[in-house]
Amino acid sequence: MSDDIRIQEKISGGPTATAASDGDAHHVDVAAQYANHFTNGGETYSRTEEWRLRWKLDLRLVPLLWFNVTLGAMDKVTTSTAALYNFRQDTGLDGDKYSWVGSAFYFGYLIWCLPSGSMLQRFPLAKLLCAVQLVWGCVLVATGFANNFASLIALRVLLGALEAPIVPGNFLVLGMWYTRAEQPLRTGLMYTGLSVCFTGPIGWGIGFLRDDHQWRAMFWITGAITIVWAVVVGIFLPDNPVTAKFVQPREKAVAIERLRADQTGIENKTFNKKQMFEAFTDPKTWLMCLFHLTISIPNGGLTNFAPPRLGYTSQRSTLLMMPTGVVQTAASYLCNGGVFLCVKYLPTYQTRAAWALLGILGGLASTVLLRTLAVDDYSGRLAALYMAYFYYGPYVVSLGLNMANTAGHTKKVTTNALVFVAYCVSNIVAPQFFVASQAPVYPLGIAAILGSYVLSAVFIVLYAAYCVYENRRRDRVDGAATGERIHRETDFRDLTDKENVHFRYVW
Repeated sequence: MSDDIRIQEKISGGPTATAASDGDAHHVDVAAQYANHFTNGGETYSRTEEWRLRWKLDLRLVPLLWFNVTLGAMDKVTTSTAALYNFRQDTGLDGDKYSWVGSAFYFGYLIWCLPSGSMLQRFPLAKLLCAVQLVWGCVLVATGFANNFASLIALRVLLGALEAPIVPGNFLVLGMWYTRAEQPLRTGLMYTGLSVCFTGPIGWGIGFLRDDHQWRAMFWITGAITIVWAVVVGIFLPDNPVTAKFVQPREKAVAIERLRADQTGIENKTFNKKQMFEAFTDPKTWLMCLFHLTISIPNGGLTNFAPPRLGYTSQRSTLLMMPTGVVQTAASYLCNGGVFLCVKYLPTYQTRAAWALLGILGGLASTVLLRTLAVDDYSGRLAALYMAYFYYGPYVVSLGLNMANTAGHTKKVTTNALVFVAYCVSNIVAPQFFVASQAPVYPLGIAAILGSYVLSAVFIVLYAAYCVYENRRRDRVDGAATGERIHRETDFRDLTDKENVHFRYVW
């Protein structure tokens, strides 16, 4: 028995998965057919070749992933723009019914998080995203014909269920093509707040329509855009590197070889119950869930209640909300760009948690201003409201961190699903802190956001501390391992991060 295999058994508590994988193809990653292209015979690829491939991937994948996220962000807040145009009055959303319409979306998302994770593993990824977005667009169009609370609740629950696979699917695509060092920058580019560049002009434009068509047109227009985009995704987004038609066979081998050292694998279509149970028993999973439970409170509150509380006309409010997207984008670029630069130029330092904490402090300071500024200080409160959207940076960093620290395909989709369950619970709860009778200041809602920032800072620090502890424990067992070493008994064997002694966590 080799030293590597003995070490593997020490950390996993039993025989390594290598033997099982040799006899059962279901345990092997889909990338295995290309995994030995450069390890047999000493053949290699140049830095120029890798650079050209990376640009090719960026030009194809990043715009597709960006608009997938942007479309979801645009479509789920259509109710907040519609609320500026008699949406509440026309559909009988008196009292706190509007809050429940906002929460209903996340009930659907919550219910379908785990089933959608299973679907992402079992079905071709790009084709599933295409089908989901096609139906999603039809549901949005149907929302424009709704006339009462019951029909809105049903449609919003369905819309939430349809969005459940989108972001986890995006991160699976990202993990298939990019190394852990490259992912933060692409995550930042993928996750922006630029949906306001669509909702703002559309919201302003519908103000010129007849009164009885204004809010309905918001849903009809965004629904039509989504249907068209579904076709684009079906044509241009690949299911995985092995079946992708826009890259040549040698480029596929290069793409897969680049990911070898990360030990995260590419894809496996066979559901592994052992990996699912490991996701449920991994402390990292629950620390990340707690972080998302708290960091998403600002999202749930601000996206549903920010436009009506500005004190301006309906059309002007839609335009004045556009800078919130700029702040979200700046936060995402700053935090994720900072992570990328530190990984590239300071590789011995781990800074992901530090950048998340920086973003949390920015959001915390702006929320304090929202709580303390006078109600009639429109300019000051507007500026503070803009900066409150800085929570977006830490949120995006944590999504990339979760993907980078999870190996094993079933464990990936399960962990992603659990994190988005926490996200949904947070967004269901958050609007309930914004009590209608407390408008326009919403002191309880602002207090909830302040508390959520403090708790999220605690949880991200605990997550980083656990990663430090686990890495040091692995270093004692696997002292000879380095990030560049090839480990044939674990490469592309669909092992989880917990099973694989050579895996190291980033934080």
